[in-house]
Amino acid sequence: MVERKGLNPFSHFPGDTMDKKAISILLFSILLTSGIASAQDQFPLTPPPGYFGSVTVNGQLAPAGTTIIAKIGEEVRGSLPTASPGLFGDDPGPSKLWVTGYPGELTPEPVSLTFYINDVAANQTIVLTGAGTINKVDLTFIMPTTSDSGGASGGSGSVGTGVISAEPSENIEFYETKEANLVAGIPVTFRFNNPQLSVYELVITANVSTGVISAKVEHLKGTSRIPTSPPPGTIYENVNVWLGTSGFSVPGNLREGIIKFRVNNTWLSGENIDANKVSIMHWDGNQWISLETKQTTMDSDFAYYEAFTDSFSPFAISGVKEVPTETPGITQTSVQGETPESLAVMPPIALNWVLYVVVAISVIAASYYYYTLKRNKKK
Repeated sequence: MVERKGLNPFSHFPGDTMDKKAISILLFSILLTSGIASAQDQFPLTPPPGYFGSVTVNGQLAPAGTTIIAKIGEEVRGSLPTASPGLFGDDPGPSKLWVTGYPGELTPEPVSLTFYINDVAANQTIVLTGAGTINKVDLTFIMPTTSDSGGASGGSGSVGTGVISAEPSENIEFYETKEANLVAGIPVTFRFNNPQLSVYELVITANVSTGVISAKVEHLKGTSRIPTSPPPGTIYENVNVWLGTSGFSVPGNLREGIIKFRVNNTWLSGENIDANKVSIMHWDGNQWISLETKQTTMDSDFAYYEAFTDSFSPFAISGVKEVPTETPGITQTSVQGETPESLAVMPPIALNWVLYVVVAISVIAASYYYYTLKRNKKK
C-alpha cells in the first residue's frame, strides 16, 4: 500500500481561492446594482409630467403665441406657446407643457419648477411631479411697469426722451411722456396722469422687445400741422400720439395698439353728438381714416372709449351729430259730400233665411196642388 503523504482530499477546493471568488462575485453584484440604479436616474421620467392652466401678464390675459418656459434651476426643461389668449395647454386634450424630469429629482424631496416669459419668472413656483401626472397651474406675471419721464409739461418742448415729434412746438398746448420696456408679445401699459388729456392710457403689444422706450401724448391747440387736410366730423380734440423714435411705430414692429380715451358728456350733449358714433380719426400719411372704436363705459362726467391701431401719428377725436327724424303722420282720404258714417262698411246679407222661405213656399204649393188634384178625381 502506497502512502500518499501530504495529500489533502479537499485540496482541489482551496479555501483561500473560494473566499476570493465569493468576494469578487459580491463586489460585482454591488457594483452592478448601484450602476443600474445610477443608470435609472439618468433616464427621464416616462411619460413626462404635464402642466396646463391660465396665464396673465400685468392683470391681462397673455396673448396667443406667448411662450411659457419651464426651468429647473437654470436649465430649460420644456416650453409651450399659448394657443389662445390667457391659456397654456388644455384639459382635456393632448396639449400640455411637458417637462423633462428624472427620478433622482423626486427624492428625497422634489426639486422646484419655475415658469418664465422672456426671463421674467412667474409669481408661482411649484415642485416637479411624478411620471405621467397632469397638473393645473395658474400663472401670473408682472412685467416692468411704466415710469415718468418729465411728466406733464408746457408746450415749448416737442421732443420727449426717446420720442421724435414732427409737430411744431407752437401748436402743442401741453404733453405728457411715459417710459416702459416693451416685451415681444406682451401687452405693456402706458398710463398718463394729466386729467386734461383725453388719451389716458396706451396698451402696446409689440412684435419686438426693446429697452426703455417712450410714449408721448400731445394735446394740440388746433388741427395738427402734419396732415394736408382737416379731419372730418365734429372735432372734440386734436392729439398726437408718438411711440419711440421716428420709424419705430409701424405695423412691422407693433402687433396691436389700444388707445383709451374719454370724452366729456357736456360736449356730447352740447354738440348733439351720438355717444355711439364717436371715433378716433388717424392720419395715415395720405388721408384721414376712422379707427375701429368702441365705447366701454360711461359715468356722470365722461364716456370712455377704446380704439385699435397699428401705428402712431396725428389723431383727432371726432363725433357725428344726431339727425332729428320726423315721425310720419297718418293721412286720411275722404270722399267729398259723404260723412265718415256713410263710408262705414255694411255687413254682408245672410242668405240662409231666404232659402228657408223658398223651400217652405214650395212645400205649401206642392201640397195644395196635390190636394186639389185628388179632390177633382173624386168628382
